[in-house]
Amino acid sequence: MQKAITRVIGIRNRMNLVDFLTVGERSGNPQSIKDVYNNPGTIVNLLVSNLFIVAGLIIFFMIIGAGLSFLKDTEKGKDDAKNLLTGAVAGFLIMFGAYWIVQIVKLLTGANIPIDAPKLF
Repeated sequence: MQKAITRVIGIRNRMNLVDFLTVGERSGNPQSIKDVYNNPGTIVNLLVSNLFIVAGLIIFFMIIGAGLSFLKDTEKGKDDAKNLLTGAVAGFLIMFGAYWIVQIVKLLTGANIPIDAPKLF
């Protein structure tokens, strides 16, 4: 099957996409992606820090949604608001606890666990 696809689209030599993608072009120091993200720890750190931001935004919108549901004068609207707010607070406490557990583990073990905020600019 692979040979048939290769014949149809005319690819003889395989190209690796990570050889062509670069980061850091704005700073004037372009580097290949495979050189920047060379181990799984770097990728996991990037994902975790971005997941904290996304989770924070979701919690924010859940609180806004709870407030809008509470504005309904029905009993169902107030119950929905209570459930949304309970979920948002539980999510915040889980995020808060996870962050501080990692900080305590870093302090007790001396491990270098880099959970940094992502650099947007």
